[in-house]
Amino acid sequence: MATDQISHFMRNASLASLVLATVSGTALAQDATTPQAAQEATASDIVVTAQFRAQNLQDTPIAITAMNAEMMEARSQTGLSDIAQTAPNVTIRQSVSAYGNTAALSIRGVGQFDNNFAYEPGVGLYVDDVYYPTVYGAQLDLLDLDRVEILRGPQGTLAGKNSIGGAVKLYSRKPRGTGEGFVEATVGNFDRLDFRASVDVPIIEDKVALRLAGVYKSRQGHVRRMDFGCLNPGSGVPRQAQSGASCQLGRLGGQDFQGLRGSLSIRPSERLEILVIADWTRDNSEVAGTRISAVNNAALAPVAAGVDMSQFLQGARYVNYGNFADTSRNLVVSDRNGYKGWGVSGQVDYELSDDLKLTSITAYRKYSANYGLDLDGSPYAFATQAFGLGFRSFSQEVRLTGAAFDDVLNYTIGGFYFDAKGRYDSVIDFLAPANNFYAGKDRIPSDSKSGFAHVEVHPFDRFTLSGGLRYTDESKDFTFGRASFLPAAFPLGALNGQTFKYSASRWDYRLSADYRWSSNIMTYATFSTGFKGGGINPRPFFVQQVVPFFPETLKAFEVGTKLDFFDRRVRLNLSAFLNKYNDIQLILNQRFQGTAPASVPINAGRAEMRGFEAELNLKPVDALLIDASVSHLDFDYKSLTPEAVASGIRFDMIAPFTSDWKLSGGIQYEIDAGSIGSFTPRFDYAYQTEFWSNASNRPTNRTPGYGIANARLTWRHPDEKLEVAASVTNLFDKYYSTVNYDNLYSIAGVAQATLGRPREWALTAKYNF
Repeated sequence: MATDQISHFMRNASLASLVLATVSGTALAQDATTPQAAQEATASDIVVTAQFRAQNLQDTPIAITAMNAEMMEARSQTGLSDIAQTAPNVTIRQSVSAYGNTAALSIRGVGQFDNNFAYEPGVGLYVDDVYYPTVYGAQLDLLDLDRVEILRGPQGTLAGKNSIGGAVKLYSRKPRGTGEGFVEATVGNFDRLDFRASVDVPIIEDKVALRLAGVYKSRQGHVRRMDFGCLNPGSGVPRQAQSGASCQLGRLGGQDFQGLRGSLSIRPSERLEILVIADWTRDNSEVAGTRISAVNNAALAPVAAGVDMSQFLQGARYVNYGNFADTSRNLVVSDRNGYKGWGVSGQVDYELSDDLKLTSITAYRKYSANYGLDLDGSPYAFATQAFGLGFRSFSQEVRLTGAAFDDVLNYTIGGFYFDAKGRYDSVIDFLAPANNFYAGKDRIPSDSKSGFAHVEVHPFDRFTLSGGLRYTDESKDFTFGRASFLPAAFPLGALNGQTFKYSASRWDYRLSADYRWSSNIMTYATFSTGFKGGGINPRPFFVQQVVPFFPETLKAFEVGTKLDFFDRRVRLNLSAFLNKYNDIQLILNQRFQGTAPASVPINAGRAEMRGFEAELNLKPVDALLIDASVSHLDFDYKSLTPEAVASGIRFDMIAPFTSDWKLSGGIQYEIDAGSIGSFTPRFDYAYQTEFWSNASNRPTNRTPGYGIANARLTWRHPDEKLEVAASVTNLFDKYYSTVNYDNLYSIAGVAQATLGRPREWALTAKYNF
């Protein structure tokens, strides 16, 4: 590392310490089931499995945010995107409307937001140690969870596949035959109605247990889809026949979700446990609530002469004028995300001896989905699309974990196999550019094989050296299905049936050293690598845009410390990092080699990211908990290819979905009301600075920074079986967008903003048994 880079890196580390001296950083969740139990739990009670074995969070040399189900409930967090609010340098949100029910996951400036199976996630998502392989359908409900672990920085040797930015790991509650369970119901405005339930059933005492859980969520959309011609009869815009007297065509942003989960634990002996898990999901929620935020009439002039798109910027704030149809071509698309999926996994843990354990995890997942898109968001059918997705995957992982020489050496060796098949069907109707109307039936099979090893050595007391190594060999085919109805202007039919192949192999490694100075202080330094796979451009507008892109790679240097003070009433975790990001995959959406429009992924250049993160948990008195966080990330391009520059990407821009600052804080206080029970008010606030959703940062794809406050008041009966909570999200009713995305110079001539939900109240009753 160059001298000036080391100097800059250390200045960031020093700045982290200075900031933490003056602000309250973020809480790692207390491992407690109630506020009363939270006061008795200590910071050292949190156990994670990031390094393949159970470890105290404060002994793990990785920047991890961990939270349990009770803390997520206290923060009114029910979905995957909610948990990122309090995690430093982590962004999880619904992607832009063009990609349906897709989660845009980004950690420390590395991620993915496009749902096409040609692309790989930049953050590994795992459910009960099973890899969830696509960003589509990844807006998971937090159903019957035990805990969440968010690992920041590349996890190429530990988590493996496509965990270049980090990993998000969800762990469900295991069946233990206790007979316990709960029933929960929530009502709220926007006709909200939620039900959750779980039960742990003993079948054979200490041998077989079954846990069942279910969720139902229904909520009205917060964006009204209105008929502009009906509302403005003198505008010259034609009225839609289906709007009726109310002029309303429908709503966007609503929920209609059901999920079931079952897990069966079989313990033939003390050394053997077999865990079988099955889940089923049906999601018929409305597509994201959006509205036009900017227009480019010039881009639409060839097909929309005399149409002023700016008129559709007017009206109420939560209004969309899209009609989801092109009546001239008999094309009507759905305004809902239709998703059906299921999965099953089997995990076998067998203790071969006191110091040796074998783990096998076998999993299969399958889903199908369809959704529609009115990309122009207007009554005119300038960009109408329909998509159908299908995916199935099989994975097998085997790990052997052991210890030797009186625990001086701990090790894990293993192998991972993954096989998947994806289909991506589409009907694309673009009037701008003219005559681009085709149906796509793409097929994308892929596979990945890897072997890995992780070793920890304790050469002397309190000092640990650890290292990891993983070899990955992967391949992917992409077969174009292109039935072009009007090929004269865009002869994409020439691609029909053509197959393009990608393959790559890669070594990743990790080196770490940590030292526990006392029971309260641990420091560590880590070097790690990761990569994200390549492929072929799945969305060419011209045949010459069919180009490959190759893996992107990352090398990360990190130092950190984990601190507990004052009888563990104060926990402070700090980390500072320098990432060297090479062959960055960016999508050029303005032009490519003289052709426009474009949506072409390329390896655009190199960058460096520097930053720091701080997490703090305070318990000044037994009834009071305070948690907060602060993080900073400085993204700096070091080189850009000529194609990237020609498409409008400059050195002063940053990668999509990257905020340079994030702050969060929460406070709760348990009020003991004696025989009445207890009352626990809680207040949370989360803020993040601006970010851009396109690689070519423009004002029209800039999402301004925003802060959201939530509040909750929980009453618990003295026996803690019954609890009632009143909650308010977006307490100050802030009008904001979660993401802005523009196609101003491309296919639709507009930019659209995905609107965050307004202030909402809810009342929840929960009975534990």
